[in-house]
Amino acid sequence: MTDRFFFRAIRRRFFYLLTPLLIFAAAAARAADLTGYPQFNELSFTYDGRPFSAETFDCAVTPDGGNDEFTRMNVAYTSRDGKLRVDVAYKLYKNYPVSEYAVRLTNLSADEPTGLIDDFRSIDTTYSLPDSEKNLVLSAVSGSLCAPDDFTPRQRVVAPGESYTFETRSGRSSSDYMPFIEWTLDGPASETYHCMLAIGWTGSWRAAFTHEGSAVRIGAGTLKTHFRLDPGETVLQPSIALMTTNLGEQEFRTTIHRFMVNFKSPRDAEGRVIPPVMALTAGGGNKTPEMMRKIIDYAVENRMPFNTFWVDAGWYGNPHEADPRPNCGSEWWPHAGNWIVNTAVHPTGTLLPATDAAHDAGLKFLLWFEPERVQPESSAPVLTEHPDYVHGNLLDLGNPGALEYIQKTVYGIMRENRIDTYREDFNMDPQPIWDAIDAENPERVGLAEARHITGLYAFLDGMRDEFPGLLQENCASGGRRLDMEMTSRAHAYCRSDYFIGRKKGDTAFILGQNATHNTIPYLPFQGGETNCVAIGDDYGMMSVLSSGNVFTPTDFDGGIIWRPFTEDETAWLKKSFDLAARMSDLYMGDFYQLTPNTGAENNCWCAWELYDGKKNEGFAIAFRRGEAPESEMTFPLRRIKKSAEYEVESLDGSKTTLSGKEIANWKVRLEPRAVALVFFKLKEEK
Repeated sequence: MTDRFFFRAIRRRFFYLLTPLLIFAAAAARAADLTGYPQFNELSFTYDGRPFSAETFDCAVTPDGGNDEFTRMNVAYTSRDGKLRVDVAYKLYKNYPVSEYAVRLTNLSADEPTGLIDDFRSIDTTYSLPDSEKNLVLSAVSGSLCAPDDFTPRQRVVAPGESYTFETRSGRSSSDYMPFIEWTLDGPASETYHCMLAIGWTGSWRAAFTHEGSAVRIGAGTLKTHFRLDPGETVLQPSIALMTTNLGEQEFRTTIHRFMVNFKSPRDAEGRVIPPVMALTAGGGNKTPEMMRKIIDYAVENRMPFNTFWVDAGWYGNPHEADPRPNCGSEWWPHAGNWIVNTAVHPTGTLLPATDAAHDAGLKFLLWFEPERVQPESSAPVLTEHPDYVHGNLLDLGNPGALEYIQKTVYGIMRENRIDTYREDFNMDPQPIWDAIDAENPERVGLAEARHITGLYAFLDGMRDEFPGLLQENCASGGRRLDMEMTSRAHAYCRSDYFIGRKKGDTAFILGQNATHNTIPYLPFQGGETNCVAIGDDYGMMSVLSSGNVFTPTDFDGGIIWRPFTEDETAWLKKSFDLAARMSDLYMGDFYQLTPNTGAENNCWCAWELYDGKKNEGFAIAFRRGEAPESEMTFPLRRIKKSAEYEVESLDGSKTTLSGKEIANWKVRLEPRAVALVFFKLKEEK
């Protein structure tokens, strides 16, 4: 048992950690197959200059029972002055090597502020390093900055005595790095343990790793905390998940993916994981209802496999003429914050003509909002009626009045227009505004952000309470808010704004491959954006398709609205989206990387596999990039049983029956800049 749980913290500073640790150790011992134990995690901060410890805080542990999937308990740390309570909600998963916890700070006093809270870290702990001379290797994936190297691997080597800090400083959680960081440790009996830290925080964050020789110290939290809470005030701090296992690297990432699908993905009103969507869109809401209906009719007449009709930005604001040719029009952003339907484009004053057309066609209706941004030129009533709700162009969701206002406004529009899917966008970096608010009171530093993010979650969660089963979709200038808290609430179908428009060479298509291959473990339900693809380009189309997909016909030289698609174009589009829908269904299964994380280079192969064990079928896809020197590669498929027979179908539609032994090692030969795809379904198991 000692060897199995060798990842015990070196520092046991607080005696009251013992009881929760024993509870968690007992639960971990019951886990069936996964031997890595995610250790108990220590918080750290100072309170009125004194370290958080048993001398300054009392502890109360409340076992919460949990269920068949995890053990749960709540821990409340209360300061000796009776003012500050730190609530930590812990989960230890029984079939996954994962520990997770959420943190909330509350002022219990009705009339006095708390003491000064400094340098709050949601995790501050150590893992032992048996080989103290060995370098620590940290692996992350870059975030989204609308660049061709979005979502590429970032590896950092930390020598003994050195440290490295990952951080996002913009106020959007994945603008610089995806907040999922991996590393490896040597364990007993020469085992290698793979570890992951996931940070759930939709603002700025920092994660520091220090090689202390015999241990690695990990500290993570927001960029800065130096504040007192006002009477009755409560705010969140980053949530944390830790995974530790001795599985191999590829199986480790597959396990991450399984965990994220099962526990960190949105669910419907019956508790089922909401599958990825296939979305058809007219582009922005600057299109008239007649234009939208024409696009819907095209998809229905040609039996396109879409399940959602998507209306993006440009449908709102005081009456104004909107150029319908650009995707969302040139006037979409100045009107942000004025959430009334633009009657110059939508004369009924509602979106119901489009909603009804979508629903009549069997499609769900998705509508775009950007509730946190208020443009000064928008003539939004909130600017004159409640100027205290807005700082710069940021609606302050930390202000209870502002939160109530935007909930009433957005929920009302959704109810009136019968919206099925809510799309949240956020096209600004809020950190400079939060810093300016903090500067007004030197003892409230870090609270503007904490209050806003707490309000954001209340806004999204309140929406789900109001509309049970609603799917939420998350965008922030592409993929700049992709963290554990947002993935648990929303899918993300616009991973990078770099996909907008045609790009030189294959940079957008390499990015599409990387976005799926490198981030699906953390972000199971993400979107393939097709408007950078030329009609007829199979390599480009297959590169950007992902677990979910979005098709805007007008991006193809004004297709449907300003010109008809030819029969050949329609046939190619239908073939592509039929494949996309078939693949999309299988993304509910297990994901396997068949190549290491790929970068922005054009000289490699990129391949992955999906397998749905409930359906006993899957697919594998491989890309030979344009400058890759190898003409042939062999990929061992992870879920093929050599003794079984499979129905096998290739990208060209050809079908055959093969033994598992014949396809277990998938041999692919491709010309430069080409793609291979194979579907396989269990036919007979011998």
